[in-house]
Amino acid sequence: MIPTPQPHADSTRPARRGDEPRRFDAPRGDDGDAGGDATLEDAALREQDYLRGRLRDELGREPSDEELREWQREHTEGY
Repeated sequence: MIPTPQPHADSTRPARRGDEPRRFDAPRGDDGDAGGDATLEDAALREQDYLRGRLRDELGREPSDEELREWQREHTEGY
């Protein structure tokens, strides 16, 4: 006998035939573009800018690239 798939433990209702996973769509601008900032590279650059500003505030000066890498390593080591 083949077991019947069971709903996920976090599900609030049983799965029904025909249910499809929902897909997240990024918000679209008036021209249908996803915004231009939706790339992983743009997100990484924004994160670096944020970290540089945060360290600048803590140190009272512009941090070096080595200080940025060290701060990021210390704060993400446990993940």
